[in-house]
Amino acid sequence: MGHRRGEIEKWLRRIKWGGNSGNYVVYIRHRIVDGSEILRSIRGDEIDDVRRGYIFVGDEQIPLHRVEEIRDIEGNVLYKRRSRKPL
Repeated sequence: MGHRRGEIEKWLRRIKWGGNSGNYVVYIRHRIVDGSEILRSIRGDEIDDVRRGYIFVGDEQIPLHRVEEIRDIEGNVLYKRRSRKPL
């Protein structure tokens, strides 16, 4: 997993500190109250920091293993995690 996490982290750092962060959307697996998961979108300009294996959005820490996909605002897929159990 180290290599894949490195790839995710590289993309997220590029989004956060590369300028134009609002041009990207990160999709994560998000658990809801009943224990099931949904795909949640986070705009690049909402990301406060990327460090130690987490994305920081406001008071929330999101582990990198929850990142499923990264797209630009035109919908082009820049990163997609290998297949897992569907949502």
